[in-house]
Amino acid sequence: MIVKKKKGVLSRPTLALLIIYCLAVFLFFLAELKFLGLDEHLRATNQVLILFALLIFPFIIINMPSFIQSLTFKISDKEFNIQLNDLENSLNQTINKVQSQVSTAEQSLWPMLAGTDVRSKERLIGETPTLIIGAKADPSQLFFTQLFACAIQHYNANIRLDIHYPNGDSMRNFAELKYRWLDMYMDYTGTCIQYFNIAHKKNDGSAKSDTEIVDELNVYGKNLGMKWLPSLGASEDYCLVMTPESMREHDIESLADLKTKAASLIISADPEFINRKDCLLGLIDYGIRFKEVLPCSVSDRYAALESNEADVFVGYESDPQLMRKEVEQLTDPDQFFPRYIAVPIVSTEALEHLNGLEDALSLLEDCMSTQELNNIVSKIEKANFDPERAKAEAAIVFANALKKRA
Repeated sequence: MIVKKKKGVLSRPTLALLIIYCLAVFLFFLAELKFLGLDEHLRATNQVLILFALLIFPFIIINMPSFIQSLTFKISDKEFNIQLNDLENSLNQTINKVQSQVSTAEQSLWPMLAGTDVRSKERLIGETPTLIIGAKADPSQLFFTQLFACAIQHYNANIRLDIHYPNGDSMRNFAELKYRWLDMYMDYTGTCIQYFNIAHKKNDGSAKSDTEIVDELNVYGKNLGMKWLPSLGASEDYCLVMTPESMREHDIESLADLKTKAASLIISADPEFINRKDCLLGLIDYGIRFKEVLPCSVSDRYAALESNEADVFVGYESDPQLMRKEVEQLTDPDQFFPRYIAVPIVSTEALEHLNGLEDALSLLEDCMSTQELNNIVSKIEKANFDPERAKAEAAIVFANALKKRA
């Protein structure tokens, strides 16, 4: 056997376990020799020693890449090579995938376990009511929280606004709204219809209108104590994107092309995209299976762009990378992705106790275009997600909305 070494040492936890293991085995050995009467207090069967060996074995395997680069076994005239670096990378990728799935699930689990916030009504009444606004970790969501703030404080400046940004993914915000841990947040129609298995197409294959989608959502909302309000006008559609060079290299223009070519490509995707049926799970049913999924946070979707670690990226309409032509959107001839129209979702409890709140938020109906949202997102990103910049942009949009209503 040929062993190739590389620089490095065992990690501290593994070293500690090895020391404990060696001391235990040594004590068992002394007991077998009846040294100092240890045999009266400490005996080890063969099974116990085997269990000790099995206990320490996984830690040795995990840390072997720290000091051995590869192992080569020679049996007769055949040679077998194991690259421990590859083993370590594969293990890390598996751990990352499991962690991303667990973190997505646990975000929506705690409100369910905690149940309804018993103090939600108390929070909404009184001389200085408090309204909690949730948001996902995204520059457009940061902007929308400030846009809501403009409309609400225009209606009643005495309302105290508690903005939770960022506040997890869509499922987290949806669960918290249902159980009254927050009072409103902004989501997209394409995301919300997944909760209730609402189709985004009619029986004839044509797409449903924004109004039809919102009406269907509110059929379910009545029983959940929440209401979807009219669209803000802008959309932030999901899409898959690639660099122009990569598209030419692989001869890919559409999602349909990926059905035959995704098996050799790596996609970079955030946990929410990975675990949703309108996203990666649905793409698998659609016939697109990637060689590998590289997990990332929603704000770092393009982190692997310069390093060329991924070939395909999850995109939004508002991505500055699309505007700068760093990446190009793959066409969607079969309308796999539904439309993701921006709509406020508010608890009916808040609407009941804060008279005029719905009228105030209705001022935002069709208040902006997708292009305007794209420009705003680009400015917020350049300002390093500064809430004051988001607040300034929201004030401009709201002022224009009031002018249209005048």
